[in-house]
Amino acid sequence: MKFLYHPDTVLTASDLESVALDLLSEIPIPGVEGCGFDSGIIRETLLQAAVDQKSIKAVTDSTLGTYSDDYTLAQLHTVRPAALETIANRLLCQQAAMILGAGPRIICLDFVDIHYHGCPHADASELCHTKPRDGTSQCHRYLAGFVLCRAKPLVVAVTPVRSDELKSDAVERVLDHVAALPFDVAGVLADRGFYDGTSIERLDAAAPVALPIIRRGKRMAEKLDTTVSYWTEYVMYEGSERELE
Repeated sequence: MKFLYHPDTVLTASDLESVALDLLSEIPIPGVEGCGFDSGIIRETLLQAAVDQKSIKAVTDSTLGTYSDDYTLAQLHTVRPAALETIANRLLCQQAAMILGAGPRIICLDFVDIHYHGCPHADASELCHTKPRDGTSQCHRYLAGFVLCRAKPLVVAVTPVRSDELKSDAVERVLDHVAALPFDVAGVLADRGFYDGTSIERLDAAAPVALPIIRRGKRMAEKLDTTVSYWTEYVMYEGSERELE
């Protein structure tokens, strides 16, 4: 990352586009062997799809000077997922260093679903399923770590989530990215999607963690059946090797 505006600077739409394209230029697109193409057009297409929250096909069908959606996706699929994740988190780490400084921060974790329109990818596990929205239940799911900076979320770590893996595996990856950030983690705030024993243990090993309780089982219902605030303890997997207090 060569340059990033100060967060208090007023940015024009053109400024934002330039910054975004500079960041995207860090991601190498090898391209299909034997096909000459302009990677700049590919990145501009990708940027427009992200900003407008449209599919690649919707952008290429309505925008002059772009390649077809099949051709664009063929080139984008030559980017190795592992390399993309590494580069993206390196850029987010650099951005965090420029904006946040060295003080301890509280990390918020959230699962983000980007609903997918179009033909399913050849790798079916790349897509997850959720409640139907805008005519589809298929989505690309990501786990994002962010901090609040001047009351605005600033993403500092991200990892894709596949339908054929445990959520705790994604938690492991995103916490590895968080560990590389240039500041100490004072605590972790997570949404209710993290309420399982394995994820809680991994989060708690990294920093103090707070997350909403999901009402499951008779014991939990009894503890939550109150009209006053009070401090209590609850044991998950009581009596087993996985017991978690």
